[in-house]
Amino acid sequence: MTKSLSNEVARFNITVNSIAPGYTLTRRLYELAVIEAKEKSKSHEEILSEMAKRVPMNRLGRPEEIAALVTFLASTQAGYITGNTIQVDGGVVKSLY
Repeated sequence: MTKSLSNEVARFNITVNSIAPGYTLTRRLYELAVIEAKEKSKSHEEILSEMAKRVPMNRLGRPEEIAALVTFLASTQAGYITGNTIQVDGGVVKSLY
């Protein structure tokens, strides 16, 4: 959808991109860790640590890291970037596309 829409509106100088975030330490992820911790009789810190171990960078993302990409893509500096999906996942996705 991103690629198709970007091709439709590029002639109007409109860019269309999408962001695919990985494990990001948001309030919702924290809440899910608390729920899972109760189910597994563990601490939420242990659950968050287990999640982080699934990421090659061995940590969870921060919301500010996603926001930085959004800000850049909305800027004039990214005016020639269109039709892309950008993973911000610490290396979880192993494919090229």
